Amino acid sequence: MNDIDYELIEHYFSGQMTPEELAAFENRRQADPEFREIVATWSDVSNTLRQSLQADPQREALIQTLQSNRYQFREKNKIVSIRRFMAAAASVAVLIAALMYWSPWKKDLYSQYAIEEMISPAERGTVKDSLAQQAAEQFNHRHYKAAIVTLDKLLADQPGDAYARYYRGLSYLEDDQPGKARPDLEAIYDGESVFKYEGAFFVALSYLKEKNIAKCKEWLQKIPENAENYDKAQELLGDL
Repeated sequence: MNDIDYELIEHYFSGQMTPEELAAFENRRQADPEFREIVATWSDVSNTLRQSLQADPQREALIQTLQSNRYQFREKNKIVSIRRFMAAAASVAVLIAALMYWSPWKKDLYSQYAIEEMISPAERGTVKDSLAQQAAEQFNHRHYKAAIVTLDKLLADQPGDAYARYYRGLSYLEDDQPGKARPDLEAIYDGESVFKYEGAFFVALSYLKEKNIAKCKEWLQKIPENAENYDKAQELLGDL
């Protein structure tokens, strides 16, 4: 094994080979037991990374780091044994998995599932619609305290407005006031609006924000299979 061999393996797994190169590679893999074992090890390491790491913008960069550091698998002036190569490869895979798990650039679970945009209603020229538009603009610019004040005005006039109550709950949640968010979101869940099961989901997130995993799971399990956000709820349950 030499540097060219490692380049060939990289090209093989990245799909960069011509048909002729691919045929020659496969022939060598069949004929050369040592080469075949190293290719298999490389495949195992790549699969381990894919299975253990969540989607992240840095993932491909880290895999490239693994590939570019292939020279560390070789001793000066001689090729390391297969066993040492496998140990080194496994160690790098574990290190990368640990980096991805603890990485500061990886969003926490709450941030992955939090809502980032308030949908504004169609403009019809009423005072209610003007206030709703204003609240949406405030929410979308992350001025959550201002959005709460505006939504308070809407709810003072129309306490049964599910739209205003739902987004006021979300505004409290994004403003790091999960305890104040829950009454609004639970009221949404208890009602029959289109936001019903979104209300349950964000009650769950309010508990996640407080690191109360048991209550978070309890609320996620209230979302039935026929709800539009059922898959999202199950995904979060799996992440927990």
